[in-house]
Amino acid sequence: MNDTGKKATIWTRGFILITLCNVFANMAMFSVNTYLTTYMSYLGVGASLAGLIAGLYYAVGLAMRPVAGPMQATLNKKKLMTATYALGFLVNACYALFPSVGLFVAFRLIHGIQLAFYGSLSFTIASASLPNEKMSSGIGIFGLSGIVSQALGPSAGVWAMNFGTRMWGDGGGFRAIFLMSALFSLMSVIPCLFLPRFESDRTVSRSGGVWYKNIIAREALMPSCVISLQMLSAMLFTTYMIPYGAWRGIANIGLYFTVNAVVMVATRPIAGKLTDTYGANVTFYPGMALIATAFLAVSFARSLPLILAAAVCMSIGGGLVSPAVQAMTMQSVSPGRRAVASNTLYTFMDIGNFLGPTLGGIILARSNYEQMFRCALVPLGLAVIIFTAGWKQFLRYKAAAEASPEE
Repeated sequence: MNDTGKKATIWTRGFILITLCNVFANMAMFSVNTYLTTYMSYLGVGASLAGLIAGLYYAVGLAMRPVAGPMQATLNKKKLMTATYALGFLVNACYALFPSVGLFVAFRLIHGIQLAFYGSLSFTIASASLPNEKMSSGIGIFGLSGIVSQALGPSAGVWAMNFGTRMWGDGGGFRAIFLMSALFSLMSVIPCLFLPRFESDRTVSRSGGVWYKNIIAREALMPSCVISLQMLSAMLFTTYMIPYGAWRGIANIGLYFTVNAVVMVATRPIAGKLTDTYGANVTFYPGMALIATAFLAVSFARSLPLILAAAVCMSIGGGLVSPAVQAMTMQSVSPGRRAVASNTLYTFMDIGNFLGPTLGGIILARSNYEQMFRCALVPLGLAVIIFTAGWKQFLRYKAAAEASPEE
């Protein structure tokens, strides 16, 4: 219950609108990513250079985080959100209108700037729109918006490619994808215009000292490290599951991702409620055990049923762990520093997303897929140790944040 006696709900105006923004922005991203390397091949770019160009998007996003954090903490969030999502529309329209390698690289660099802002900024606004006692449930639902987009975006890209190719040839297919992505980006701007006004945190930022102190929130380091290690491991499935199926001779291994998404959609709201009711320290450990079980199951799998069982374990475990730990980053700081905490979280998520495939490739060069998946138990074990060691400190940070007069 809130102070007025009304039952707290996650379905506030701000939360609904920012979730819609997130759905459309992610649809734009995933529909383009489906054909990104294929498009560069069409432009005459070699495979190795294509990989480098594709990675620029994430590299620029990570490099811009030291700038994004202070800006999110000091500028008007609604205006910054609108400008950030409008940039996505502009870049995707330019992809469609200027089909050349040089311009594509330039626009890709600009697109990376958008990446540095929109994920952490939307997460900040989503958390600010949620009642504190429903934080894990709300963040779990907000995370589902990305999962839905990840499931639908590639299919939308395939449809646009087929339609454009039938109408205007190969070049027309790629143009259709980019125009559709621009339309999704434009649709993401519309809910931004109706977001409630969020006060600037300029006073809070100034009281925190010089600008660089608003890049990383030390209070959010523990949960951010835990999420980074979890994502480092999870990226091994994302990156290497399909080639693992070919190596093992397991047909239709792509069903892993379908089962994972379906079970996640079905169970994540329940997992969030369990965390809100019993606490992150209660749901975290069984969640991590299920994730570890998934990696062991895949490493020993010789047929599809065990792979699909691992998908179920991974989705339920991730639902118990991710929203709870992400909520901890927001709960560990006062309301005025949530933008900084969000930037901290996304910085560490970027690091995990980068290190997962990189370390996986190093292990594969010296061993095989079985050992690579079993090695995922190391970062998962580290995550458990860091969580356990930092839990009491988190409770102190949370109590201080709840006592803050900034509400």
